[in-house]
Amino acid sequence: MFLALCFQSFGQYKQDKAKLKQEEKALQKKIENTKNLIKLTRNSEQLTIAELAILNHQIAYREELVSNINYQMRKLEDEIANIETQKIQLENNIKILKDEYAKMLQYAYKNRNTEFNLFYVFSSKSYSEAFQRMNYIDQYATYRTKQVAKIEETKALLDSNLVLLQNAKAEKENVAKLQEEEKSNFLKDKQTQQEALLKLKQNESNLQQELIAQEKKKKEIQDKINKAIQEEIAAAAAASKNKGFSMTPEATSLAKSFTTNKGKLPWPVLKGAITSKYGEHAHESLVGIKVNNKGIDITTELGADVRCVFEGTVSSVFTIPGAGKVVMVSHGNFRTVYANLQEVYVSKGDKLQTKEKVGKLLPALNGKISECHFEIWKISSAGTVTDNPELWILK
Repeated sequence: MFLALCFQSFGQYKQDKAKLKQEEKALQKKIENTKNLIKLTRNSEQLTIAELAILNHQIAYREELVSNINYQMRKLEDEIANIETQKIQLENNIKILKDEYAKMLQYAYKNRNTEFNLFYVFSSKSYSEAFQRMNYIDQYATYRTKQVAKIEETKALLDSNLVLLQNAKAEKENVAKLQEEEKSNFLKDKQTQQEALLKLKQNESNLQQELIAQEKKKKEIQDKINKAIQEEIAAAAAASKNKGFSMTPEATSLAKSFTTNKGKLPWPVLKGAITSKYGEHAHESLVGIKVNNKGIDITTELGADVRCVFEGTVSSVFTIPGAGKVVMVSHGNFRTVYANLQEVYVSKGDKLQTKEKVGKLLPALNGKISECHFEIWKISSAGTVTDNPELWILK
């Protein structure tokens, strides 16, 4: 039973360790991505809003990573303590087993005469008693053999635990080094953030003008999307001779499938960081400024391709002067919107598969990065509403 518990404990630790390492690797990848984006957004003359937003993401990822490493350290310390406890128990078990075996050897030595065993059997008062005594002698010999095997098994497990203990202590040293390194990186990022905030204050008026221009562009996108959706609803109603919005069985099935995949959809770009969140909220960088975003903005590499997040049909393609091209894809009564496109690879009516490219992004203000604007709309008989895309895409 004890041996089984030892293996069970170590097996659980291996599973926990693998999961933590997987999370650590994912966070390291996110940090590397934000570091690359910061390099692209960095401008020696002025700080961009995107740069500070990405830096805030990097700090958040770094905090998660430090927390992950701290947890790894605690798990290692717990496992080392567990192995050491098992080691003591195994040593005690070996001592007990050896003591028992020594007593058996002493007894066997005293009664080593074969004639004694025969005398012990033949002195029985009945055949039944003689049979029982013969069984006892056989069982005693078998027990001695099993005792030797048990001692060897326990010794092998003890040796294995000693190796595990050495490995765990070596791993603890490595994790401790990583722990110190990431704490140092976190403090450096925080220092950079403070410097960036100071720089932002000095350039606040220019940034506010930039924000006003962005908000104006987003408002134009919203108006155009609303108009396109209303035209689709009117066209569908006219085709079916019904008032309001209705769906075919195929569209209903597609909408259900789209809803089932909430939280699992791929990002509209291969890599990037969300630099403007959904809804009405205080601006992430400018104090006293509120923004109202009907979608999310993802800062990514210059001229990155934009991908359809789920299978569907292109329902609208239009251009907004100064804001690039927009593609809207239908998924039943849902619409996904991809804006800030320089080039469009699709046409109205095209059927798209998940991750199929819809277009290429425009350069952002500093010409070193691009920004994908992404929205999700739902159409119903009650009207049209937007939803937070962050709730739909993979974390």
